[in-house]
Amino acid sequence: MRRNLRWAVAGLTTFVAFAVPVWLCAAVVLPSLLKDPAIRWALASALGTVMASLAAVWGHGFATRAEGTTGRSASSVQATAERAVAIGRDNQGPVSTGDAQVPAQSPAVAPAAPQHPASSPVDAVTASGNRSIAIGGNNSGPLSTGDQPDSPRP
Repeated sequence: MRRNLRWAVAGLTTFVAFAVPVWLCAAVVLPSLLKDPAIRWALASALGTVMASLAAVWGHGFATRAEGTTGRSASSVQATAERAVAIGRDNQGPVSTGDAQVPAQSPAVAPAAPQHPASSPVDAVTASGNRSIAIGGNNSGPLSTGDQPDSPRP
C-alpha cells in the first residue's frame, strides 16, 4: 500500500473513531440518562476525543512504517548441518566448528577491533554445509572450521 493511501486510511480511521462514539453516546445511549443536551454532547465529545487520539497514534505508526513491513520480524537464522554456526548479527568472539578450539585472543595482545557501526540483521542467514559458518553482520573474532590444509580429511 502506498504511503499517501496509508495516510488517507489513518485519517479516515481517526475521523470514524471520533464521529461514531460521539453520535452513539449523544444521540442513542445518553438521552435516557441525561436530559441536558449540553452535558450529553460534551461528555460524548470527550469520549470521542479519547477514541480518536488512540486511533491517531495507531494511524501514525501505520502510515509511517516502511514499505512491506508486516510488524513481525522477517529475519531467519538457521544452522542446518552438522557443526554449522549461523549468527544473525555481528560476531565479536571466537567461533570454531572443528575439533580444536580457537584460542581466544587476550586483550593485551589482541589488535584493536575495527570500529564498525552496528549492522542491522539481514533477512536470512543460513549455514547449510558441514562445519560452515555464516555471519549476517561484521566479524571481529577468530574463526575456524577445523579444516587444516596439511591434515587428512575425514
